[in-house]
Amino acid sequence: MRPILLLGVVVVALVATTITYAAGRELQSVPPPPAASTTPKPATVIVPDVRRESFVFAKGQLQDAGFAWKVVGAVPGYSANTVVSQSPAPGTKLLDTGAPLIKVTLERNKQYPSAGEPEDTSPYSPTANKLAGSE
Repeated sequence: MRPILLLGVVVVALVATTITYAAGRELQSVPPPPAASTTPKPATVIVPDVRRESFVFAKGQLQDAGFAWKVVGAVPGYSANTVVSQSPAPGTKLLDTGAPLIKVTLERNKQYPSAGEPEDTSPYSPTANKLAGSE
């Protein structure tokens, strides 16, 4: 009877060893296929129309929409002055590069005196202007 008991113990030990060995190994699986390289398209922004706006409101609209701005031309950036032109044109679709630059040309408002220091550039640095669809 002892040889049978000894054989049983050896079989149990081998089974336990095999199970322990198998549990300790990492499963060999087929790696997943590489993900398709889909680079997300950059967001686009549309240039708002700030022509005929008082400069104080125009610069607020531009900043709220994520644009940097710069006053160009002979008339400086006093709040009451009026925007007469802008570049890029209203409705232009640009890639959102952070703070695309909008240049505005002003006309002096003769009803209000120019007082204080003019603001001719936005409070943060502009980023490059890139037309949407030109990537």
